Amino acid sequence: MIDFLQLLQIFNAIVPPIVALSILFLSKVSQGELAKWSERQFYTALAVMTVITLRTVIRADDAWLIHTATLGFMVVGSLYVRAEPSSLANLP
Repeated sequence: MIDFLQLLQIFNAIVPPIVALSILFLSKVSQGELAKWSERQFYTALAVMTVITLRTVIRADDAWLIHTATLGFMVVGSLYVRAEPSSLANLP
């Protein structure tokens, strides 16, 4: 039987990376106004994932590798995959 704390640790190890990578994917495939909105959401998710990763590494939790890899994928994915020309970085 899995107790509540183990279930919470599993949830913490799986859900934030899935949400963060989903937002990265959404920011890369959307166009127009949705692209601007999803890019803002991506920057928010990147900041939240950075804090989660720092907390995980500082506490030496078991999910440190998952969170660090997710943060790495988010940074590399945001730079490597071409975005729409109307992204926030190109606004005056």
